[in-house]
Formats: sequence, structure tokens, C-alpha cells
Amino acid sequence: MADPGVTGPALRDWHACIAQLLECNSDCEQVGQLLQAAEALVQGSNSMAILYPVGSAPEVTHYELPAGECPNAQVDRYVGGAYLLDPFYRAAVDEKREGLFLLREVAPDAFSKTEYFRKYYRDANLTDEACFLVQAPDGAIASLSIGRTTSAGAGRFSRQQVGVLQAIEPLVDSILKKWLQNRDASDPQSDSFGKRLDKALANFGSSTLTRRECEVLHMTMRGHSIRSMAEKLSASVDTVKTHRKNIYAKLDVKSQSELFYLFISALRQHTDDSDPLTSLACQDAG
Repeated sequence: MADPGVTGPALRDWHACIAQLLECNSDCEQVGQLLQAAEALVQGSNSMAILYPVGSAPEVTHYELPAGECPNAQVDRYVGGAYLLDPFYRAAVDEKREGLFLLREVAPDAFSKTEYFRKYYRDANLTDEACFLVQAPDGAIASLSIGRTTSAGAGRFSRQQVGVLQAIEPLVDSILKKWLQNRDASDPQSDSFGKRLDKALANFGSSTLTRRECEVLHMTMRGHSIRSMAEKLSASVDTVKTHRKNIYAKLDVKSQSELFYLFISALRQHTDDSDPLTSLACQDAG
């Protein structure tokens, strides 16, 4: 059956949203209105608007979760450090990407095998995600993501729906840029927290692993396959396999899942610029 694209009711809702956007009293209110309308336009059911100030923890300012979904599971854990492994965040920070992207366009080739994918996609019944990314001159990032869930009977975004998202991109871009430009200054305490997490990811494993093993460790956590790592590191597949075997042995983990939880546990104890594993080891020793 042919995809119906955008239906009449959805278009009426969208035009009603445009009218309401003109009546909003703040940039933040505009973003919330835009999120709801964009979600309805393409039949999304799990959407978020997030600010990533430079060196600070992300601020999830708006979210539309499916009925029965716990915000703590979906939002608090993300802000607490898991966002560091978010493919959209990494695309914005590492590659300075801007625009509209689908998950499959930014995720590493073995992302579906990671614990991050299990927690934030499979367990949340997410089948697809599209994300608008905008960058401020100072490096701050704004994102507006729209998900599709199995609980809402939705599969991947169709070609027509992607076309609709591309069509509204200029409006989304304009509103997110204005939101970034007029955002409030970061709280100093939050700024310290964000910088600490950024350094924690960069230093994770450095007290125990070699430099190359750390590179393999970080790429494994983000969802790169052994073949992908070999290509990016200009190494053989066997060499990467050996590095990963050594990493698991040195960190006393047996799977990517255990590696993910080791990282999250270490973040909770980390208070300085060292390898977060040292903070975890000190707690265990105590």
C-alpha cells in the first residue's frame, strides 16, 4: 500500500501550530510548540528538545514520551552521563554536523549491539529517530529529535515522512538558532559537572590501558565493529581483536554490556580530571 504521506488532519494541525508559534511569549515556548507539531506531522511518539551548553550537562527542556514511559529511565540517566555515547551528540561534537539526520546516518556500524542501544532504543521500543542539530558560534548545540516506537505501531520513517521533515528544516533551524542565541547563561556548578564528564570520557581507561587500547575502548563503547575500528585505526582485524581481548581482561569485563555499566558506575564516583576508574577502585578498596 502506498504511503499516504501527510494527511489532511496532520496538515491542519501543522498550520495551527504555525499560528500558535506566532503567539508564543518565549523562545523556549516556541520550541515546545514546534516539537509537538513536528511529532504529530510525521506520527512520532517519543521526542525531545535538548540544549548542550559548552562544557555543561545537557538540559532536556521538552520531551514527549509514550504513555507509561518513566521520565527517570529515559531522561535522568541520559543527563547523568549516558549522553556522552549518543550518536547524534557525538556527530555534533566530533564532526560538527548540522542539519537533519536519521539515526542510521550517524550511528556506527555495530551500534545496535551496544548497551546504549538496548537501553535507549530497544527497551524504549524505538524503531527510528530523526534529529535536527544546530550549533551556536560558541560551540553550544541544540537538538530536536523525533522518535518512532513500536508501541505506537510505527516502523521506520518513510521516504515521504523524511521529505516532510526536510521541508520544515528551515523553520526548525531558525527557531533553534534563536533559542541558542537567547538562552540563559549556564549555572557555574552545572558547567563544572559537564566539563568533568567530558574529561571522564576522554580519560576512561587511561590509568590501566595503553593509548591504542584506549582508542579501541572508546570506539567499542560507541558501537564500532572490529572491522570498522581496523579501518579507522589503520590496523589489522587481528590486531584490533587482540586489543579488545586485552581491554576486557585488564578491566575484568566479559561483554560490551558490562563495559557500559562499568563506565556509568565510574562516572558516579568521579570527582576530578583523572581516569574515573581510579575513583571507582578507591571506593571498592574503602
